[in-house]
Amino acid sequence: MYDVKTGKVLFLDGKYEEAREHFYLGATEGDAEAAFDYGYMLLEGIGGERDERGAASFFTLASARVGEACYNLAVMYLHGVGVGRDYRRCYDFMHDAAEMGVIEAQLYLGVAHTMGALYEPDIIRISLIPYHTPIYRDPYALLEGDVPDAEDDEEKRVRTVRLDLVSAFEWFRAAAMHDSDYVEELSQKSKYLFARCFLDGVGTDYNRDMANKLMLMAAADGSADALAYIQTEAPYLLTDPKNRDYVRTIAAVHDMPLLGGSGEKR
Repeated sequence: MYDVKTGKVLFLDGKYEEAREHFYLGATEGDAEAAFDYGYMLLEGIGGERDERGAASFFTLASARVGEACYNLAVMYLHGVGVGRDYRRCYDFMHDAAEMGVIEAQLYLGVAHTMGALYEPDIIRISLIPYHTPIYRDPYALLEGDVPDAEDDEEKRVRTVRLDLVSAFEWFRAAAMHDSDYVEELSQKSKYLFARCFLDGVGTDYNRDMANKLMLMAAADGSADALAYIQTEAPYLLTDPKNRDYVRTIAAVHDMPLLGGSGEKR
């Protein structure tokens, strides 16, 4: 009988063939996360031969309950890995992943609706072994089956996603709502991009006060971009006594001296 802890322990102990067999057992018993994990091992060729088509099949089995499976399928349809390239299905699975709370998908859609086109994601897949982990693409090469340099490719990507700044704003907001402990670096990025919406008028009215508040939150979460904005565009935020708690946190997170006016006795 399948047990989720057994499969994870086998994998972490490097017993990949046994883990793969155990995840397959769970998948056949109807466990969605086991189907995802088995699909991931097939996609990566861990514990056996690589099988991209099989990976797509098991991700599809998991997709009704596992948002990360939807995200992986979206990228596979984008690049034609294990499935035929299909931009409409890419978008649909990315949307499903975003609706299920996957921060990578929420950020992707925020940017896609800002651009009005599908684009190449930095994160090409997500692992759940042992927990939610984004896998970034190699900066020197994309996935096998990369999009060819076809004249009509850009047009197809543009036709698939409408330019919709209100939708972009909503997806950035959804991503910014995640706790900073969830995919930490992306949570920081989300808060920064949501703040930029208020500065750049993306799907909302210009609101510098709201942007500044969000920049403080993002910087306190560890965003270097938000800190750079504050230091160059709004340094007074760091000396305003009302922001005392944020400034303390920012100083600790970024290993910087606490500035005067933050409420600390010097």
